[in-house]
Amino acid sequence: MKKIIAIVTLLLIVGVGNSQNNEKRIKFNTGTLKICSSANMKISGYDGDEVIIKSVNNTTRFTTDFKFSDKNSKLRTATDSSLTSPLRVFFTNSDKKRELEKGLKPLGNKSTNPADNLYLDITENPGELILRDYSYAKSGKSNQNALTLKGSFYRIVNKYELLIPNSIKLLWNIEDCAKKNSNTFFVASDSKPWKLENFKGEAEISASYNSISITDVSGPVVANTIGGNITVVFDDITPTNLYSLISNDGYIDVTIPKNASIKVDAVGNRILSDIDFKVLSETISDGTKGMDLELNSGKTKMKLSAGSGSVYLRKG
Repeated sequence: MKKIIAIVTLLLIVGVGNSQNNEKRIKFNTGTLKICSSANMKISGYDGDEVIIKSVNNTTRFTTDFKFSDKNSKLRTATDSSLTSPLRVFFTNSDKKRELEKGLKPLGNKSTNPADNLYLDITENPGELILRDYSYAKSGKSNQNALTLKGSFYRIVNKYELLIPNSIKLLWNIEDCAKKNSNTFFVASDSKPWKLENFKGEAEISASYNSISITDVSGPVVANTIGGNITVVFDDITPTNLYSLISNDGYIDVTIPKNASIKVDAVGNRILSDIDFKVLSETISDGTKGMDLELNSGKTKMKLSAGSGSVYLRKG
């Protein structure tokens, strides 16, 4: 097959068809789920024994200079959310491949094709399930029919919806995630917050430049973000476990039922509420306000630190 090498500057739009319903189920109901991913996720708890991952189809847009070979092949979508540099996007004859794979499904739990794992690197250990962004560099393989992208590009992060058992512990974007070296500049153009809903287990969430939304999570919960906001809503439940929320350069917004029994330690530029809290103490230091507040008997502790941002406490 004759190969050509060309350098082209263009706008490349790569999409995943809405006709696909990509879902993966993993038996796991005891231990810790660790998620190390920059992808946008909505996570909900349920009384089951499987971690269910569904890919929400999305469009990725690149603006770049690239080299390519093999003029007879078509570009296969590369939607993984933490590609290393140099970025490698592999070619395949997609129409022929789809025809060959029609009616078939991958066997086993391991695959060389990232699409089989919804572009996530999935590791199962005793008492531990780890989800990471897929990296082509992990394979250590080269491909002559490779597309090497150079320069900056912009992409929309992948989106997933997860159902996780209430019996497990969730560590989301934990601090010991492996750092990936890259000289490519990523801009995540999706501003929607990460979401955790209706979960009865313990959760620790850490984010950078992403907002976090938590709804009806009994806790305990530890959540912190740099450059993002944290929103917590208690709709069908009341808080009964420790909540510790930290937002640097963002706001913290908590909706609390009137029958909740909480003691709030709040720090922020401003602290606003329409709830009739009992004010236990109040301080101002270096333009930051600190307050100890109590509602009803103050049984459950809640620590809120918004730094230079504001704290909003609302009636549920």
